[in-house]
Amino acid sequence: MPSAYCIDSSLNCWEFFHKHHWVSPEFSQTQCFASWQRCVKQCSATHWSPPHVASGSTLNSLIKRNENLIQCATTVVEDTFDLLVHEPIVLLITDDNGCVLKRIGHPHLVDELEALGIVQGCFFSEGKIGTNAISLCIDTHLPSEVFAANHFNRSLHPYGACAAPIFDSFGKLRGTMALVKIANQYRRENSVIVTSCAKEISLQLQLLYEQENMNRLVSMHNATVTCMDDGLLAWDANQRITMVSQQAESLFQIRALDVIDKNIFDIIRFSPNISACFEQHESAYRKLTTVEVNNTFIEAILSVSQLQDGSTLLFIHPVHKIRELAQQQIGGSAKYTFANLPARSKQMKHLITVAKRAVKSKSPILLCGEEGVGKSSLAMAIHNECEFKAGPFITVNCRTLSSDNMSREILGFDADNGLPSKFELAHGGTLLLEKVEYLNQELQSVLLKLLKTGLISRCDSQLLIPVNFQLITSTSSDLSAYVAQGSFGRQLYYAISNNELMLMPLRERKEDVALHIERILAEYEKRHQVHIHIDPVALDVLLAFAWPGNDPELKSRMERLLLNRSSNRIQLKDIPDHVKHNPDGHPQHSAPVLTLEALEKKAIIQAWDTYDGKMSEMAKALGIGRTTLWRKIDKYGLSEKLTQFVSG
Repeated sequence: MPSAYCIDSSLNCWEFFHKHHWVSPEFSQTQCFASWQRCVKQCSATHWSPPHVASGSTLNSLIKRNENLIQCATTVVEDTFDLLVHEPIVLLITDDNGCVLKRIGHPHLVDELEALGIVQGCFFSEGKIGTNAISLCIDTHLPSEVFAANHFNRSLHPYGACAAPIFDSFGKLRGTMALVKIANQYRRENSVIVTSCAKEISLQLQLLYEQENMNRLVSMHNATVTCMDDGLLAWDANQRITMVSQQAESLFQIRALDVIDKNIFDIIRFSPNISACFEQHESAYRKLTTVEVNNTFIEAILSVSQLQDGSTLLFIHPVHKIRELAQQQIGGSAKYTFANLPARSKQMKHLITVAKRAVKSKSPILLCGEEGVGKSSLAMAIHNECEFKAGPFITVNCRTLSSDNMSREILGFDADNGLPSKFELAHGGTLLLEKVEYLNQELQSVLLKLLKTGLISRCDSQLLIPVNFQLITSTSSDLSAYVAQGSFGRQLYYAISNNELMLMPLRERKEDVALHIERILAEYEKRHQVHIHIDPVALDVLLAFAWPGNDPELKSRMERLLLNRSSNRIQLKDIPDHVKHNPDGHPQHSAPVLTLEALEKKAIIQAWDTYDGKMSEMAKALGIGRTTLWRKIDKYGLSEKLTQFVSG
């Protein structure tokens, strides 16, 4: 317990300072003296000015912002007060600005401090109430002690106080814990108690932060795993299952409660290549495989990640999700139905009737006909009528694939992260193989086997994959001739031609030509907000033309005609001479024999007419460069003649 001499000594020092404005050398080095020097310029030493007090919403905001600090400090403060219950003390918890957030103490001493304005919400500000332990602690981040007359303001001389800092996990000052006591009852040990309590509160803050952070990470982990399409299954170094996500439960048809803490290899039997990864402690990425779970074989794509502690993570990628993603990237949009196919002629109406019967047979369908007659459109309509209409519509043009890469492109592969086959992508939908006559021998055998078994395997794998889809093939050639030559398998031809549909060319379906023209006009009018009329004579010429290029040629020439029309009324003069004078669609010669110069002139004029003077397209069609074309036009003096030819 401090002696009366200590109290008197501090008082003598205080009085000497205020009289002479200097102190003894040993006191001049203290924090208290530095505070006195600041306080002389800010507040009175003899007149008491109550501290600022936060109340109402301001105080509630401060309490809410520091609720973790208050939560951690409450138990420590209450336990400490219970331990010192026989001593008249007041314990305070403040924030990092010196605002009192919590107060507990002896009623008589609490009343004394309240008389000075020291209540919940008050600020221990050095500039307002003078030197105090809390302000010094906040300023220095060190335990501080202010005893009796060491306080700058005389009203605080009856008290001794000590304060210690409270830090969070990042070493940031969060507040202080302080003890106030009557000066003649104050002991130096009180500072040790307060410092220990402040450290305990700091520790509690750190533990609370770690707990909240862990809970946050667990919540984020659970939310991430729940939102993943992939399933996740984990086991420890002893091969005991530690985690099974909901998706893994669904994909592997197991219950987490039934398998947790059981040996993974007692629950799931893996293929040799996946088991080798486990044995060699290697990782794997997107391996297509089959696993056995509860005597059931399940197709899956697996990734294996081996952790340093010996545990293993197994990611189960849903096969159908990966297929859907690839289908979105590769698959086309089947926009045609039987209802919106251009079919006004008897031939097309009969063809649609036969096609509907073919769909019900659920067998492969072979579409035959010239280039551009609408085989792809009919295939889309068949897709939208068949039982697989909810699935993807996948198109593969066999002619565009080189013979070297054809098998890899169509069958897919497992290596290099893998690529699903076109048959897998078409699973549950429709696969259209255009120009099927270009299919190589290997793929012909695969396709025939698929039609018999419903199973395929990738080009570098022996794993059999079941698939089910509507197969449509198309050709612009006489497929039977390829069979006769031996370049197309006879058995495959029989398998895909049970339902053979022949699309007639436009020259044999004049009613459909008229329907095409009507639709092209209607679409153009809607797009450009105009009304177009075709004279009957001009329409008759268009209907009489053979259209050897079928649908694409008709659409191209009509678009060009609409673009270059002289008015919104298309007359006979707007129709190109090639269409007017060649109803069979084939070029005519004006003389049996022409000189090379005449032939070149005629070819340039014809190209000018056909491509409306577009030099790049003319040069490409003539097989010469643009510079050469210009030189020949100049050589033969055709510039003026071509201009007159077009205007005429």
